[in-house]
Amino acid sequence: PALRSTDVVIFTAGNFSATNAIWINRVIIGWLGWELTGLASWVGLLAFFLFAPTIVASPLFGVLLDRIDVRRAALISQSVLATTVLVLLTLQLTDVLNIWLLGLVALVIGVTSSADRTIRFVLVPRIVEKEAIANAVAIHGINFNTARLVGPAIGGLLIDAYGTDVTTMVNAVMILPFLVVLILVAIRDRDAPDQERKAFFREMLDGARHAIGHPIIREAMILTCVLSLTGRGIIEILPAIADGEYGRGAQGLGQMLAASGAGALVAAVSIALRRSGPPVPGISTSARLSIIGGLISTTLLGLTGDWYLAIALIFALGFFLTNNGIDLQATIQIELNDTYRARVMSMWVVLVIGGAAISAITLGAIADLVGMSTTLVGAGILGTFLVVLARMVIAKADGASAS
Repeated sequence: PALRSTDVVIFTAGNFSATNAIWINRVIIGWLGWELTGLASWVGLLAFFLFAPTIVASPLFGVLLDRIDVRRAALISQSVLATTVLVLLTLQLTDVLNIWLLGLVALVIGVTSSADRTIRFVLVPRIVEKEAIANAVAIHGINFNTARLVGPAIGGLLIDAYGTDVTTMVNAVMILPFLVVLILVAIRDRDAPDQERKAFFREMLDGARHAIGHPIIREAMILTCVLSLTGRGIIEILPAIADGEYGRGAQGLGQMLAASGAGALVAAVSIALRRSGPPVPGISTSARLSIIGGLISTTLLGLTGDWYLAIALIFALGFFLTNNGIDLQATIQIELNDTYRARVMSMWVVLVIGGAAISAITLGAIADLVGMSTTLVGAGILGTFLVVLARMVIAKADGASAS
């Protein structure tokens, strides 16, 4: 249903190029970090720089996006991302790049991306009718995860064939079409009247209260947090797994990232088909089961030494992470109106991306100390504990609400 809108089609096409650039850039930064240091902890730290700013900056951008023109914000964020990639290219071509400068580049991209992610979550519901929001979210997920499948493979193959310089140049060019799309696409007006402006941090607090006070949104946020803290960081330290554990180099990294992207794409398509009818409120059984599937995949990944089985488990992990993430995001979007959309979705981004950042740096550091296998098995055990704890917290909160 969402694809009946010409604007959705145009947005999806332009966003596909920019999203591929995001995934290629992650391969570039991760591989450069591994080449420069050979340490899983540095690969994890670079992933932390890419995602950690979201923890602080995303809620701030959420308040701003409920106040300012979302199109202008999107154009600014994309322009900054393109400029930063060009700076990275210059550092590579002049042969002055070191791990500290690479970390600074990753940090700048991380801060800008913390705004860009929330912007996209606000844009997607604003280019379709309300009845098609859940389907549009799933279509956006297909777009993102198709790029997740294609982008890493392209990045790994380009690095292997031509080196990181050429790959970074391609990455910069792929951001540009989305800037044109953002000018062309029609964005509907907010579905709620502008409220009287309060103090900046008071509005941020109002958004948090709205999310916590809404039982469906509250539970979706808790479940998102659990899987983010245990499973999402694994995808960010794949350079250390692909080359450090299996000795497969940049091409092996591309294969692993592509496998996770393929699993994610299958999940996104299945959700788009399930969410093609009228919006259904509440959290699906599929989203809950995905947490269990993700934890099992993580544990088995730590136990296996077979490359092909590891690829299959990365595929499964990509499927479960995405099935959980998109389904819960669609659930939250259905429950929101435009008054709180940017603020609440910015908090959801904090849980997804911030959780992945904390998970990546923690898993990377522990892997350098005790080995990758032990680390992954431990993550599966910790995740199981957090699931039980989350169930208790949700039950207690629901009981308090009923009282």
